[in-house]
Amino acid sequence: MHYEWLIIDGYNLLHKVPELARMLGTDIQGARHRLVRMIEETAHNMARQTTIVFDGREAGSDPALSSKYLEVFFSPGNLSADSVIERLVCKCQNPEKTLVVTSDHAEHDTVSSAGAYTMSSEEFMAKCEADAKKTVSKRTRPGQEPKLGDLFPEGW
Repeated sequence: MHYEWLIIDGYNLLHKVPELARMLGTDIQGARHRLVRMIEETAHNMARQTTIVFDGREAGSDPALSSKYLEVFFSPGNLSADSVIERLVCKCQNPEKTLVVTSDHAEHDTVSSAGAYTMSSEEFMAKCEADAKKTVSKRTRPGQEPKLGDLFPEGW
C-alpha cells in the first residue's frame, strides 16, 4: 500500500540498527545522518511525504537531513517524540492514509486508535535492507560482485 504520510519514531528505529545504536555514544549526529540515508529510498517508495521525529532539545527541523520528500523534526524540550507523533496523527486530515513506524506498544495503540496504520521498527528496517539488496541484485548476475556503478540509479 502507498501512504500519503510516513511518520517514523527516529530514536526507536535508530536503536534497532546495532551499528548505529553503538554510534549514539560518540557521534549522535552521524548516527542520525546514516539512519536517514539508509531509509530514504524505501521511505520515498512507501509514501509521498516522510517525517522522522527525534526526541531533542533542538526543537524544529534539520535542513541538513531534510529533502523534498523527507523532513527530520526534533521535538521541543517539553514534549517527547511520541507525543509529537501522536499529535501529528490526530491532527492530520487522513489518518487512514498514514503509516507510523515504531516498536513502542503504547504509541502503536494510540496512533492505531486514531486511524493510522503502524509497522514495527524491525519490520521497516528489514524492508529497507531488502530494498537495498534488490537495487544491487537487479544489476548483477548471481555470483558476480557488484561494482560502484551498480549502486547508482539507471540512467544516472
